[in-house]
Amino acid sequence: MTAMSNLPTPPAPAPEPNRIDNVSPSGDGRSSYWGLDAQETVATYVKRVRAIKAQSIALILANLVAMIWFVEEGHFALYLVCFVLLLAIVLIARVRMGTLFLKLGEVVSQDCDPARYRAVLDVLSARDRFGRSANTIAIELAYCDYLELDSAGALRRLESVTFKRKDNVRWFRALQIEFLSRIDVGDLEGARDALARLSTFRKNFREGSRNRASADLQVADYAVLVRPPAERDAADAARMRERMALADCHQQRANWQLYLAEYELLHGSADQAARLAGDPTLEPLTPRMERLRAEVLSGLEVSG
Repeated sequence: MTAMSNLPTPPAPAPEPNRIDNVSPSGDGRSSYWGLDAQETVATYVKRVRAIKAQSIALILANLVAMIWFVEEGHFALYLVCFVLLLAIVLIARVRMGTLFLKLGEVVSQDCDPARYRAVLDVLSARDRFGRSANTIAIELAYCDYLELDSAGALRRLESVTFKRKDNVRWFRALQIEFLSRIDVGDLEGARDALARLSTFRKNFREGSRNRASADLQVADYAVLVRPPAERDAADAARMRERMALADCHQQRANWQLYLAEYELLHGSADQAARLAGDPTLEPLTPRMERLRAEVLSGLEVSG
């Protein structure tokens, strides 16, 4: 039905990149794939894709039969109605497929499980016979690389991404992942350059639109993260608290909480850092978040 290359993408007001137009459920909910292992997640996603395709094909065939009959009977007005319905069926199928793929992203944004997300992406890549979704898949796999502590691999993978249009919305997501990966490998100059490109690219989004507002918030958030942790100040900490309160998915809230715990540790508030990093509601965590929490807890032991 619909190619994954036609699906919507990035950002959101969070330290990790989420897709533009993807509004996650409020609070710390779980994805519809929660509790499934990688193989079960793949099977469930594929089953849902097939169901949408089967339903759409059945509706298209029924509509075509009606169109043929109306032409034979000379009911051209009804034929035109069926033609419009045919276009609507195709459009609705594309929207449903796009929504399904976006909801799959909640395996990361809610469940914090990039391994399961990668498993589905690998299946989609194997089925992408004509390479129409290669760039989208590469960007998402690079995100998995970053979350699974392979930022160098993420940067290498992003080198293969190319779009004909310079204003393709997926460039923003690619730049987000590049920024975060460069921060992780210690390339602050490269991260600042990526942030500058993000700031420029956001102007492609219409002023006043949800995408533009989300992009503006993301750039402001990254302006905090581009500063080394020891150089962050009280205003940065206030922004972290604000982002925790406004987070629209578990990953966002937990990420900002861990960044705040790191800030408190480095600025002499060990009790606060311990409370934030030891919070049981932080679970589940991505491997990257697990590492940051371990670093904070280790720092607390040293300072204690």
